[in-house]
Amino acid sequence: MAERPPVPREHGAWGILLVPFATAVGGAGVWNLPVALLLVSVLCFYVARTSWLKRNYRWTAILLAGSFAAAVPLVVVWKLWWLPAFGAVAAVLAVQPTSQNLWRQLLAVPGLTLTAPAAWYVATGTLDYRLWLLNTLYFAGGVFYVRMHLAAATALGPHPHPNPLPVERGEGTRWKVGLPTLLYHGALAVVAVVWQPVGLAYIPAIARAFVGVIFLSPTLRIKRLGWTEVAHSVLFAALVIAIS
Repeated sequence: MAERPPVPREHGAWGILLVPFATAVGGAGVWNLPVALLLVSVLCFYVARTSWLKRNYRWTAILLAGSFAAAVPLVVVWKLWWLPAFGAVAAVLAVQPTSQNLWRQLLAVPGLTLTAPAAWYVATGTLDYRLWLLNTLYFAGGVFYVRMHLAAATALGPHPHPNPLPVERGEGTRWKVGLPTLLYHGALAVVAVVWQPVGLAYIPAIARAFVGVIFLSPTLRIKRLGWTEVAHSVLFAALVIAIS
């Protein structure tokens, strides 16, 4: 059986890559050959990154060749001269290894959401940073939210040693664990008010964050958390497209 390329397992990263692409294509109301070629190029490049990190250089070369082959007509035939600049930025960020560090994860978000301005450029022929910023702010909030639940499983869960005051321990750390999420989404609420009408797309995520802190649990249901984030991302994309 032929060897398959290593597929990225970070499901959240797939969403951060593809949802911004969808918001741009849906907002522009365009699906044509150039947009399809861009999607092929993006997918090949993203999977090639995983192959490279796993030192599977054979698949890295094959996938990068596929990404390049799909992108070349966009520049040569359709004269989309800014695409190489998007690719150069993506390449610099792609060589960074996957990390659990907060700041590295936040830095990865604007790199993955570059699919929004790239898709908008290919679909409309114009450059616009607003969809990129809109998606970046949304998915950065998702980083804080998921990390909060991961931290809660440790900070609020059973103590490895007998603890005479389990309630005080849990309640005392609940708001500390949730504080970054509250602060970020509080700031996002201000953005939602100022950035009308498209800022309305942030409202479900803001509500999710505050409710999540109030009912924060030490029990980590990772699959449910993942699918819930997917559902919120799809809702965000639908709202952006509807409002745009």
